[in-house]
Amino acid sequence: MRTEYLANSGAFLRRCPCSPGRLDCSYHVLSPAMGCPFDCSYCFLNFYMPERKIIIHSNLDKMLTEFSTFLDDKTNELPRIGTGEFMDSMALKELDEVNLELINIVKKHPKAVIEFKTKSSRVEPFLKQKGVPNVILSWSLNPQWIIDKEEKGTATLEQRLNAAREASKNGYSLAFHFDPIFMKQETLADYKELIDKIFKLIDPKVVKWFSLGGFRYTEDLKQAILKKNNGSKWFLGEEYVRCSDGKYRFPKNLRIKFYNELGNRIKEHRNIRTYMCMEEETIWDKIQWGKSSIMKSLHPSN
Repeated sequence: MRTEYLANSGAFLRRCPCSPGRLDCSYHVLSPAMGCPFDCSYCFLNFYMPERKIIIHSNLDKMLTEFSTFLDDKTNELPRIGTGEFMDSMALKELDEVNLELINIVKKHPKAVIEFKTKSSRVEPFLKQKGVPNVILSWSLNPQWIIDKEEKGTATLEQRLNAAREASKNGYSLAFHFDPIFMKQETLADYKELIDKIFKLIDPKVVKWFSLGGFRYTEDLKQAILKKNNGSKWFLGEEYVRCSDGKYRFPKNLRIKFYNELGNRIKEHRNIRTYMCMEEETIWDKIQWGKSSIMKSLHPSN
């Protein structure tokens, strides 16, 4: 895959875009790079960046200054920031030193939290220093058979969980994301088993949050996926409904069933902050394990 170095003329830090009518989780996205070395079939980058390449911003000194200034201005708030929206936070060795510089900045702002999200197992650069409570290393997870079919080039489930365990031993807090969840009746047991597998290896006390999000797509993303896969993809053959934000999601009753059963399974292990990504209030009204107010208190200090 080609890597380019280009200066970013705009802002490096932006509020995370949330679909209209969906509950916002007060997250900010920091982007030292764009693009991903992995090739997940369902990723929005298939449409957003159809030419597979990595763009690393050449003026990262500007990003570090912008980030420091942002945190200086938020001393009375509890900002949550992540770098894993348009890239994989840990997969690029070219960003190892920058990641450590970001950690050093956050250390000076104990009310802030930064999250590095990945599908890799590259924790070694982070193990060069002891973890601090406001630095979260997180993993996006799916059952292994979905990783095999749809997450080309990524670490195996076992590799990801072992990396998470090593990070926690070094003092880092963790988070996990089930997003996207492929909601078929026969996959529900797979996701429950995955939750149990996580907590066989990971002490639930070190997990700061857990997100759940059903697979969703725009018409543009659907066409990009089909073009890349000779006009067919098994998960696009399921039943979807067009929602008010223009995205297609699994039917509401199926989403509620999955969210309730998976959220309840997580809570059996520990009362971990758990939330749904890009869902509306009417879905939260049917949830057994939590209320939508959690979206305003996801910061670990709350």
